[in-house]
Amino acid sequence: MSLIAELRISGEPFALSRALSAAPGMRAETEYSVSAPVGPVVFLWGWGGEFEAFESALPEDPTVREFELIEDGGDRRLYEVVLDDTADLIDPGVLHRQTSASQLRMVTGANYAIVTERLPDHESLAAYIAHCREHGYEVELLRAYPADDDHGRYDLSTKQVEALCAALEAGYFETPRGTDLGTLAEEFDISEQALSERLRRGVAAVLESTVGELGGQDRPYDAARIDASGAPSE
Repeated sequence: MSLIAELRISGEPFALSRALSAAPGMRAETEYSVSAPVGPVVFLWGWGGEFEAFESALPEDPTVREFELIEDGGDRRLYEVVLDDTADLIDPGVLHRQTSASQLRMVTGANYAIVTERLPDHESLAAYIAHCREHGYEVELLRAYPADDDHGRYDLSTKQVEALCAALEAGYFETPRGTDLGTLAEEFDISEQALSERLRRGVAAVLESTVGELGGQDRPYDAARIDASGAPSE
């Protein structure tokens, strides 16, 4: 069974770090990347900071060989960036071939990136992490879950899913409400306060994974919701 892993990779040198630092709030999300004789070629969307400051700093960034603005979407711009072909940087194409990983998402800030990868198994994940660390980067595994686990994708525990489904089916989220917290709490044999907290955490997890990402912010990982095994708490 393949798995999805979300990791925070940080350190120096990091691709685009100087350019991103020159435009506070700027983030870069990789659309796709390829290996090329001139160096890794990355197509990425930039948002969240001043584009003029970012673009002015790109030629001075030691990790950037050249760049081109491909599309201006107003609050987002698409760039083609050729990275410097140096052993200090990780070539994403080589990394993925060596570990059989498939990148689902990568959002880069100054000196770090939040990366979501699909990998064949835990051995491949261990190899992925080891490869990054061999290049001198710090790697934090935020969470990992089976690829077919939709609950894990939203950081939802089984109890949170059960509570949210029951509340939705009973019309708790409708106006006017089709049921009340007390009735639902009796169904689960817990206090109203406990159920309220379970629903709140479940709704927050879904919003962070959907609306929060659309807002252009790095996803806020709440360590309190993740236990030692990597599973979300109730």
